[in-house]
Amino acid sequence: MHKILLRQLRRYLQIEDENLVPEHLRDFVLAISAAYDHFDEDRQLLERSIDISSNELQQINEKLKQEIATVKSSKAENRELEQMNKLMVGRELRMVELKNELAELQKKLDELQRPTA
Repeated sequence: MHKILLRQLRRYLQIEDENLVPEHLRDFVLAISAAYDHFDEDRQLLERSIDISSNELQQINEKLKQEIATVKSSKAENRELEQMNKLMVGRELRMVELKNELAELQKKLDELQRPTA
């Protein structure tokens, strides 16, 4: 018999032992005891289910934290690469300007060095 039911029988009906339950109430009391037992089993299953779900959610949370860290790291690396790309493109553009300037200066030098007739 369920321990809570035994406690209730002692408290409200002054029945100290399950064998002292009156015969006409025995099936009723056993049905109540079975209901308490089923409730306990259901509660244990629910608690186990909640524990499993909680563990799964913790694992998913950890995985998401790792993915967030990876994304943040990738964004930082991407910013660095963008800065380097801007510097290199700027350098290349400056080199083109200098080549054009050098070509113009060479042209002017060639004109100055040409003998005049």
